[in-house]
Amino acid sequence: MENKKGLNNSKIGFWSLLSIVIGAQLGASIFLLPSQLAQYRTLGLCGWIIGGIGAILLTIVFSFLCTETGKTGGPHIYARMFLGEKIGFFITWIFWCGAWACNPILITTAINYLTSCVGGMTQTQKLICEIVMVGSLTYINLRGVKTTGAFEITLTAFKILPLIVIPVLAFKHINFDNFSEITPINMTPLDTVIKAAILSFWGFVGLEGGTTPADDVKNPKRNIPLAIILGTSIVAIISLINTFATFGIISPSELEKIGAPFAQIMIKLFGGSYDKIIGIITFTMCYGSLNAWVFFSGQIAKTAADENIFPHFFAKKNKYNAPSNALITAFIGTIIILFLQKSPLFEDKICKFLDMSVLIYIVLYTITVLCFIKFMKQKKVKSIVKWTISIMALCFCFFILVNSNFIDFSAVVILSLLGIPSYMKMRKIKELTNNEN
Repeated sequence: MENKKGLNNSKIGFWSLLSIVIGAQLGASIFLLPSQLAQYRTLGLCGWIIGGIGAILLTIVFSFLCTETGKTGGPHIYARMFLGEKIGFFITWIFWCGAWACNPILITTAINYLTSCVGGMTQTQKLICEIVMVGSLTYINLRGVKTTGAFEITLTAFKILPLIVIPVLAFKHINFDNFSEITPINMTPLDTVIKAAILSFWGFVGLEGGTTPADDVKNPKRNIPLAIILGTSIVAIISLINTFATFGIISPSELEKIGAPFAQIMIKLFGGSYDKIIGIITFTMCYGSLNAWVFFSGQIAKTAADENIFPHFFAKKNKYNAPSNALITAFIGTIIILFLQKSPLFEDKICKFLDMSVLIYIVLYTITVLCFIKFMKQKKVKSIVKWTISIMALCFCFFILVNSNFIDFSAVVILSLLGIPSYMKMRKIKELTNNEN
């Protein structure tokens, strides 16, 4: 009885999980995307709507898989169940690498906003701050899932409040003439909506994150589906009203040239200079989002090791029951990407990183939906609701894939190729184990 109670006390509950789901999605995107979407004028708002609907459909599919199969843990678990060991490994590898390889987008955005508070920084100073940022969060996650969950609740509460207050205060100052330009001059309405939807979906990457810590969640079959659906819905609403308020206060033609639109909104609402306040808020939001992604990177590798997909090296836990080897490995990988990002080859390529990160995850989501469709065919599920939602989610995924830049798929290909040595090693280990038995 005591052992069970102690084990249960080391797990996180619904509110911690909900905070992690929101935190993963509500980070740099809320500040970066309004300026990026402004190039698509008023129809850019449709991007948020389509992206939000697609994201919610995908979370519902994840919740179906969780409750119907009794399995939780992320897209890689379902890929292995329904598509076999080989595909399961590479999906896991891409999922895990994506969890930490895309972190520099968050880190760079956070440090850029922090620079507005403390003054100019050299490239070396920025790099040191970036390493300290991800290092401090790795340390927090090494203290165990309860510490991570409690920390994320605090950060989520802090960052949601201004994102509700600011658009409410801004509403009476909205100039509806700013919405008169429906599309950019050189684009058709259909092309505009397609590009805006693909870009805006980056704000929902991480919607599946709540499924990864299955072993560390109380009552996972109930709390995981509820947290990912509710969390993604909250993110969709907050993102849409903030982008609408931003468009209403600053005309899209002016907005696309502004790097920190929320600072401009604060100035227009209250006068004076509020760039430092916005800088602190943005840094905190990115910090909280990064905390969730550091958490995911450890959980994905640990779960994969427990399922014999990854080497058992990643399953090792410290005295706080945290996957120490997985977290430290992801930390080292993130640092390498940060160094590469400072090279002329990757400098000022944030939009390209956004597009590639969306493609990495939409491939994972497409495979997850296909897994659920295969499951329904195997079990001869006749539910019209489940089939309709699944087909709509699959259509959304194909919509993103078909209309994406072919070059952006290179990220998926590169990650897959990098996983080949690890796959061959795991295959050899399994063959030796089978021969011994």
